[in-house]
Formats: sequence, structure tokens, C-alpha cells
Amino acid sequence: MLTGTAHLQATPRRRPSLTPRAGRLGFSLIELMIGLAIFAFLMGMGVPAFTTYIANAKIRTAAEVFYSGVQSARADAVKRNASVQFVLTDDLGDSTNVQTTNLSTTGKNWIIRVQDPTTLIYTYVEGKSMLSGSGQTSSQGATVTGTVSSITYNGFGATDLTTAATFAFANPTGGSCAPTGPMRCLSVVVSVGGQARMCDPAVSAAGDTRKC
Repeated sequence: MLTGTAHLQATPRRRPSLTPRAGRLGFSLIELMIGLAIFAFLMGMGVPAFTTYIANAKIRTAAEVFYSGVQSARADAVKRNASVQFVLTDDLGDSTNVQTTNLSTTGKNWIIRVQDPTTLIYTYVEGKSMLSGSGQTSSQGATVTGTVSSITYNGFGATDLTTAATFAFANPTGGSCAPTGPMRCLSVVVSVGGQARMCDPAVSAAGDTRKC
């Protein structure tokens, strides 16, 4: 008869099997394919929405840069107590074109300049492009269409306009404007008195401050 100690020594120890635990690590081929299919579906749903978001962001950025420009031109006219001109152009918005810039109602650049009443020579104040920093080219991205190509502010901040000027911003590469399309197009409206505001042409509800 074996003692307790001898019995323990005679009983062989069983090594734990690694097979079940190893089987739980990683993914099977079917699981991997299902995961890839789900990922591709989510990407397919998300990419169009992200593309639309970027296209709308370009519209807003262009409109905000333009709005800042007309506000700056008005403030400069009051500060100088002189006539200050804000012009739209397709020429570079820098001092090299301040005298001979070609005005355009669809110009992607703008220049603020002051004209000497005696010599009629313009002094460059500021200029920018609504494409600057966006990585866009002249053939894609945000566009602007104005009812006028220039606005002149006097020392009181009023303009030379006879009626309010509207500058409409869109992005044809992203689609048509709301409500028929995905683009949230914007407009900058400058009154005869010189006040400027940014609005949404697609908003029609009475009392909505975004309404044009």
C-alpha cells in the first residue's frame, strides 16, 4: 500500500493544453473579411459627407475673408477721412497691380486702395485672395459673383452705391446651392450706407437673422 507521499509522486502531472487558448488569439479569415467589409461600408458612407463638408467650408472661408475686407475698407475710410476703394480683381492682390488692376465682378482677389485727389495715384492699403491658404486653384473651389466690381467708401463710411451690392459665394465643384443642392451658399450684402452683413440665400423663414 502506497503512502500519501508515494501516491502523489506516482500520479503524473498533466500539462495544460495550449490549444484552446491559442485558438482564441487573433481573427479567423472570415472574421477579418467581415471586418474589412464593414470598414469599407463606413468609409463609403463617410467620405461623401466629409467631401461636402470641405466644399462648404471653402465657401464660408471665402465669404468671411471677403466680409472682413469690406469691413476693413470702410474702417480705413473713416480713419483716414478719405475715399477708400475696395475692388474685385483676377490680378494678384498686391501692390504691383494697385495702379492698373483690372476690375471684375467675379474676381477671386481683392485690393483696398486710396486715390490721391490731386495726382490720381493710388496707394496700396491691403489685398488678399479668397484662395489663400486653401490649396485651391483658380478653376476649382469657391467662386464669387458680385453685382458690382468695386465699392468706394467716403470719410463717413458711406458708399458710392445707388443700391445695395450683393456678392454671392458658391462652390460649383461641390454641387448646386441649397435647397436643391448640398452647398450652403452664402452672400455678403453691402448697403448704400456702408453696412455689410453675411447671409444665407437658402433661408426663407421670417425673422431668421441668416435670411438675405
